[in-house]
Amino acid sequence: MKIVKRILKILFWITLTIIAFYSVFMISQKLIWKDKTPNLLGYKNFIELTGSMEPTLNVGDIIITKETKEIKENDIISFREKNSVITHRVFEIYKENGKEYYITKGDANSDTDSELLDKENIEGKYCFKIPFIGKIILFFQKPVGLIILFAIFLTTLIISSIEPKKKETKK
Repeated sequence: MKIVKRILKILFWITLTIIAFYSVFMISQKLIWKDKTPNLLGYKNFIELTGSMEPTLNVGDIIITKETKEIKENDIISFREKNSVITHRVFEIYKENGKEYYITKGDANSDTDSELLDKENIEGKYCFKIPFIGKIILFFQKPVGLIILFAIFLTTLIISSIEPKKKETKK
């Protein structure tokens, strides 16, 4: 039982360390390049906020995209529109004066998007999704979620500091 506890504790701290380094890396990228989406080796992550791509992508899915120059019809892409990122499917590729534009559409939408999409606004092509985790992340970004996260961290810290004291008193 001691070994299992020790392994779980090590895994917990390794996971926490990876998340912390990843967060610091992404935040520092956002501070340095304000107009760009942070990425790790060309991969970017987004949280699906609407049901426009259901059933392929659901609200709360984390979407992982990869920067690419090669976009074909039927590819799922994430693109910047004003101050938000939208993930839709390439419905049609439109060429005018040697330049490519994309007509996109959400799988659950009956109509195509109203504006032609320029290649410069594409953040990346869909690779895979991580279901549901985005809902948890969005929850912890709210004030009540932050309070709960802080309480969990504080409780973990208190319990981990009490445990060695218990062992000392037993000896």
